[in-house]
Amino acid sequence: MLLFAFSVVISIAVLAFRRPDAFTMPWFYGEEGREFLADAHNIGWASLFNTANGYFHLYPRLIANLGLAIGVPVPAMAWVNLFAVLLIYLVVWRYTWARFPGPRAARFFAVLAITLVPLGNEIWMNQTNLQWPMSLLIVLILFGDAPTRAWQRWADGLLLLLTCLTGPYVLILLPLALWQLWRWWKAQDGDSVRTALNAGIMLLVAVACTVSLASYGTIQRTDGVFDPLNPGFANAAYVQLWYPLIGKGVHATPRWLGTALLLVGIAALALFWRSARGNRFTRLMLIAAALQFAAVIISYRGLPEFLSPYYAGVRTFYLPVVLMAWAVIATLDWRTRASMTLMTVLMTWWAVQTALFVGPQRFRDEPPTVELAPLTRGETVFVPIDPSPWVMRLEPKK
Repeated sequence: MLLFAFSVVISIAVLAFRRPDAFTMPWFYGEEGREFLADAHNIGWASLFNTANGYFHLYPRLIANLGLAIGVPVPAMAWVNLFAVLLIYLVVWRYTWARFPGPRAARFFAVLAITLVPLGNEIWMNQTNLQWPMSLLIVLILFGDAPTRAWQRWADGLLLLLTCLTGPYVLILLPLALWQLWRWWKAQDGDSVRTALNAGIMLLVAVACTVSLASYGTIQRTDGVFDPLNPGFANAAYVQLWYPLIGKGVHATPRWLGTALLLVGIAALALFWRSARGNRFTRLMLIAAALQFAAVIISYRGLPEFLSPYYAGVRTFYLPVVLMAWAVIATLDWRTRASMTLMTVLMTWWAVQTALFVGPQRFRDEPPTVELAPLTRGETVFVPIDPSPWVMRLEPKK
């Protein structure tokens, strides 16, 4: 447990470095203020299953409604959001430590990989983007070490339901859950209740999410027709594979060299896949990484050149890199010193990239002053939030 505590201390230190103002003067970011808290204030509990961008955000909406229901003032809800985000990080870290297959050394690096990925800062320390690290719970519950007690299966089910209703990742990972169910049905071994419960939860949520997205009309982030032959997609794939090793200089690579390195990376992945024969967890992590990357690539169908780990990494590069890192960690022979050395060098290089290429991000020097008195006079209040010029619209109670 001391080693786990050490990994948590390092992870929190990394989060504090990336977003220092989130720990000293937290404020509302993006949909966290404009959608989740505003809807909780204006509509109340009826907003719990409202959608944003066509899919559900149950956890942040639950926190917003709970906080306001117990009388937390609107400005103080920024602190509630901070502690709610840290709570989920602690749950993800604890589940990684408990469910990641392998010895303590493997689990230690698996925990560090969650926050050390050298990305832009948009993902860190807000309810809007908490869905990305939170979605790691899905693969841990589905494919990690099985719980040892009966009550843990039901706790897994509740946590899986909450996670699948927070973000669209149930649609991306559902094929793997159904494959696991089919595998159990064919072999008739393992925990049938747990397998069926997990697959059933994901299937029901996937149907609801599909209906929601269909009514919303689109999931694309840029305009234009999807052209799979657009060279921008090949460049995005090259960056996805190599930026964790090359760093920010990956963008300066000539197109011909990037294409050659992409082919090298694909060949290396093929050899890695073959060497992982018999390691089901490793192969599932690679498949999950590929599904995630393909889904986001398609959503950027009109402007693949926009993709960058330092400007749009939260939406594209984060989960594939963590999942591929987990695949490597699960495959290494931790009885040798070479494995420890390899992962120490990689994590140190990620930390250096974070310090030199990404750096800390601050949105403001001090929180804005919020005057809510006009609400009592029947007037609407507009609260400035991050990033500028986003605002949170608070309406008077009727």
